[in-house]
Amino acid sequence: MRIRPALAAAVALLSFGSMTLHAQAAPHSRVILVCSGTAGCPSTPAGTPVYKSIAVGVSHAQNGDWVMVWPGYYREAVTIQPGKGLSSGLHIRGMQRNGVVLDGSKADGSGIHVLGVNNTWVENMTGQHYKTGSSNAFYWTGVDGFWGNYLTAYDNGDYGVYAYNSTSSGPTPSTFAFDYGSWNADSGIYVGGCSDCHTVVTNSKSEKNALGYSGTNAGGELYLINSEWDHNATGILPNTLTSEPDPPQRGTTIADNYIHDNNDSDVPGSGITGIAPVGVGIGLAGGWDNIVRHNVIANQKHVGVLLQWLFTPPVNNQVVSNTFIKTGTSGSPGDADIAIDATGVNNCIDHNVDGVGGKDGSATVDPPNPVGLTNCGDSNPLRANAGRGVYSPGDPVVDVESALNAAGITEPKNYKGPGKHPEAQLTMANPCAGAPANPWCVNGRPIITPPTSPGR
Repeated sequence: MRIRPALAAAVALLSFGSMTLHAQAAPHSRVILVCSGTAGCPSTPAGTPVYKSIAVGVSHAQNGDWVMVWPGYYREAVTIQPGKGLSSGLHIRGMQRNGVVLDGSKADGSGIHVLGVNNTWVENMTGQHYKTGSSNAFYWTGVDGFWGNYLTAYDNGDYGVYAYNSTSSGPTPSTFAFDYGSWNADSGIYVGGCSDCHTVVTNSKSEKNALGYSGTNAGGELYLINSEWDHNATGILPNTLTSEPDPPQRGTTIADNYIHDNNDSDVPGSGITGIAPVGVGIGLAGGWDNIVRHNVIANQKHVGVLLQWLFTPPVNNQVVSNTFIKTGTSGSPGDADIAIDATGVNNCIDHNVDGVGGKDGSATVDPPNPVGLTNCGDSNPLRANAGRGVYSPGDPVVDVESALNAAGITEPKNYKGPGKHPEAQLTMANPCAGAPANPWCVNGRPIITPPTSPGR
């Protein structure tokens, strides 16, 4: 897969956590202040407008403006659409991630839904309890350029942090970075509907969702890196759906993640996600041309990496140089570190290790690979005469076990409601960084420390 040089550089920076992810203010940018008052508001000079609602604040925004949000409860659903001088370049930033809380208990729609406004940043806040309408905490649709960083999404009816039919055509990839999602009925983090997404998901954590990550028909310069995916039903599941544009899913790189303990049947589920298999670390469901490498995959009940049919067979995927620890432990047929169902075509595996007990050996594979027919490299005995190789077929037992799992026969679901609210998550070290000077930010720093609680 060809990687744009700019994206490769961005991936390198992100992978070491060295990118600050702070946008810089454009010349003549305005700052719009929002404070609900539930946690108090800082003093401002006389005549300075301070709006009580994020939606009202955004309604006054134009291209390049910043909307700065003081901690408090915001019981509203905010939709951001083009109009009145607004088409691109909006920044919405909370002053404290755990203190700025959008609550959808009595709202219809998503916490913040960016609909067609390009190059929009939403940062440093929490969205919870959005259960009707679009039912997502943070949501971008049909945009060119999106950045959702330092976001917490808890107990939402569909997705936590969600981008659909969106990409970045510029030199800088879109990012979901330092995000957290739990108890969302579909997935904690989703990037879908883009065949050339030009997006990086990094330094994030997704737990107690039906899927930690979901990506329908998404790929092409799409990187899931340096993140933790745990205690979901399935950890990571790029997938094909023929009901969505541009199938099949193809071209996602999943690298340097910690994927563990995705064995939970007590998580929510909606639609087709309600049949997410339990006990799978990474599933490539009808996916093509994906790369899974350098991940640590641990404590998975059934399969570490599962290549399976979903509307199309899994085709031409590479699973290389991963470490598996205590994976495939249930004793069911088809359990393995890596399993390929009978429909799989030209998938290959190589240099994967099983690290149980600290003594690395070859990862287990179903079907077994005694003569190297699934190897990616020159050790494949058919490679010399057939180029890349003609790889061995998969195992129909894997199909049967996957179907029984998804149907809830071997792994019945038992969701009884969301668990406790997540603990406080990492907030931006300096919420004024990159923002224009304003009454709340003097010399690039907050005038007072924003409260960590939203108040009442």
